Amino acid sequence: MNVMKIRCAGCRKENCDGCSLNPGKRISSIKDKALSFPRNFKIEKGEGYGIAFDVGTTTVAGMLADLKSGEVLAAKTCVNPQRIAGSDVVSRIVYCREKEENRRRLQKLIAEKLDELAFELCRQVAEEARQNQDKASEAITVDRVTIVGNTVMCELLLGLALKGLAKAPFHKEYCGSVTVKGSDLCFDYLENAEVIVLPSVEGYVGADALAVYTYIRQEDPEENILAVDIGTNGEILLIGKEKTYACSTAAGPALEGASVTQGMGASPGAIEEVGILGRFPRQDIYCRVIGDSEPKGICGSGLVDVLSVLRQLKVIDDTGYLPGCQEARKTGVPEQICRRLSTLQGENRFLLTDSESPVYLTAGDIRQLQLAKGAIRAGMEILLEKADISEEEVSHIYLAGAFGSYIKKESAVKIGLLPDIPEDKITHTGNCAGTGALMALLNPDVITDMERSAEEIIHVELAGEERFQDLFMRFLAF
Repeated sequence: MNVMKIRCAGCRKENCDGCSLNPGKRISSIKDKALSFPRNFKIEKGEGYGIAFDVGTTTVAGMLADLKSGEVLAAKTCVNPQRIAGSDVVSRIVYCREKEENRRRLQKLIAEKLDELAFELCRQVAEEARQNQDKASEAITVDRVTIVGNTVMCELLLGLALKGLAKAPFHKEYCGSVTVKGSDLCFDYLENAEVIVLPSVEGYVGADALAVYTYIRQEDPEENILAVDIGTNGEILLIGKEKTYACSTAAGPALEGASVTQGMGASPGAIEEVGILGRFPRQDIYCRVIGDSEPKGICGSGLVDVLSVLRQLKVIDDTGYLPGCQEARKTGVPEQICRRLSTLQGENRFLLTDSESPVYLTAGDIRQLQLAKGAIRAGMEILLEKADISEEEVSHIYLAGAFGSYIKKESAVKIGLLPDIPEDKITHTGNCAGTGALMALLNPDVITDMERSAEEIIHVELAGEERFQDLFMRFLAF
């Protein structure tokens, strides 16, 4: 009997785990590093409560703050429901351009999700207040909201037509920050809040990248700094001696676990770390799984680790080719590792766990990861060339975003995702796009600074760079 295989319309996987179309998916708490503001940031005391949103292509994060004290009272993340139109920004642009109804649908979806997230944040704080018998804190009214996201996410929320982003040369449709009443964006719970969509740079370099830049400039006054927000839409900033350059590269969702056969978000059951045990010829691998759970899949940090491990063990070569079991034996791969290799329906795969709770990495998965790595690294090289800065002259690299916060520096350098610089010059910053949105929420001067920076940063459109394709092909290799 033939069985029809149904693929998720969001991530296109048959075994989707975490997509917005999965009815079992619920809003979850942020599993991120403790929030910290940059050293030079000052809170301007206000009244009431506010929420800072980071609207990513894949995930949405929200933080509820006391505008008087600056204290973050609650923080949550959820999946972006716009994934019904595809896992990347280009798919969503195509979907919106097909008919006006589609654009309105995506705008409504994200507005409803932000409303839901806001309600959950306020309910959580009110419930905690009741448990503590603090009656004065039970009533939570959101007065102010700041929002960052890549340019497509911001324009979709604003209900814009995305005309400038549909074809090269790519241009944003809104300038500066946009302040509206919540009801103007079809919010219900947030209908009376002042909503500020923060400025984008240009093209696909959005308000989230500008928020990262704002954070880093208040944290680090040095020059020759690379800041990389590794997500579905990878954004790269290079702060040079006199000028700052920025670009966006379509990294795709692979490094965040999507478009990988058993990829998933960083939730219980996800393999988050992979390493090597023992010495040749008795080497094997170990996996660390999030939570007290059987392994279900692998998240972004684990994917970077496993590529590094497979390269170290000489299972894959420079091209990323994954051999079969017998072929690996002939090349001297340790026996325990060879036993993890098998073939299914003509595709080679590597077993990360055991046969009772199997999690595989396939040859196709490796290819997806290579494409993401090649695009991100090529973008970095283009900016370095523009600024006439060598890899050796890079003073620091900041890794932003939920995925960037957890990858091992060593693994990222070994697979060529990052330039080969000392590890002490690489820093995980957590979700500093979200932190930048929070800074704008707690100090209006930050919004003025962002508007000025948006005009000063030099946008580099990679589609128009002759060298990009050559560099992309070069950095596909490990």
